[in-house]
Amino acid sequence: MRIFALETDVEKLKKQFLSAGEQEVLMTYYHGLSFFFASLREMIISIVMVLVVAGAIWWGAPPWWTAGILFLLWFVFVFFNLLKAYIDWAYDFILVTTDKIIFVDQTSFFRQEIKPLNLENVGGVSVQTQYWNIFPFGIVSVHLKEGLGGDRIIKSYVPRAREVAAKISEVVTRYQRYDHQPENSG
Repeated sequence: MRIFALETDVEKLKKQFLSAGEQEVLMTYYHGLSFFFASLREMIISIVMVLVVAGAIWWGAPPWWTAGILFLLWFVFVFFNLLKAYIDWAYDFILVTTDKIIFVDQTSFFRQEIKPLNLENVGGVSVQTQYWNIFPFGIVSVHLKEGLGGDRIIKSYVPRAREVAAKISEVVTRYQRYDHQPENSG
């Protein structure tokens, strides 16, 4: 289903970027704790607002007015951040194919960024632990070749980050070593 720029049908997104003969090797969403950490501030604000409403009612403020005004403030300042965190977690993913890596970043109903990266432009892959490696996710960095500015694409909260980085590295090596060698003329 499509809501403005947000595409909720993952298979439809995959079909748009897979070319003939290209195969999916790996697909991973981001870990559920990415939503938790992104929305932690909003949860604390929500708890504080409930306590403010309870305190105001206890001090004799009109309950419906107090709750209504604070609900309106909560909706404007907290709800949209929670919705953004949920969309960011639920609909973002990394897709590795035999020819490219596709990073899908859908942050809201109005913003979608899809970065297909051809494997010939990948210089390397690295992985870092996150939160002292207590949780089963980490940071995956895809380093671009120097001719492209030597930048890197960094993705946090990647489940089984070591396995994902190893699979990307394996696919890149296979692509660069075997699939696309220059032909010897002679």
